Amino acid sequence: MNVTVKLFGDLKRKIPDYSPENGLEMDIPEGSKVADLLALLGIPTSPGTTVIMEGRVLPSEEKLINGSLINLFHVMYGG
Repeated sequence: MNVTVKLFGDLKRKIPDYSPENGLEMDIPEGSKVADLLALLGIPTSPGTTVIMEGRVLPSEEKLINGSLINLFHVMYGG
């Protein structure tokens, strides 16, 4: 199964040579869930991480859809 992942905020720094314009093309096992994708990327499944697919915010147990664009956001603190 193939998905495109776009990273926002500090998450862009987690992947060397990440291209914000193109995102990250990933081949993941069929039936993968949000938590599986985050584990592959080395991103903790914490309340500060938001995953959006097809305009919906997904819980960690949601299955991903082949060919989808997945946006990952991480809460930033400061003021």
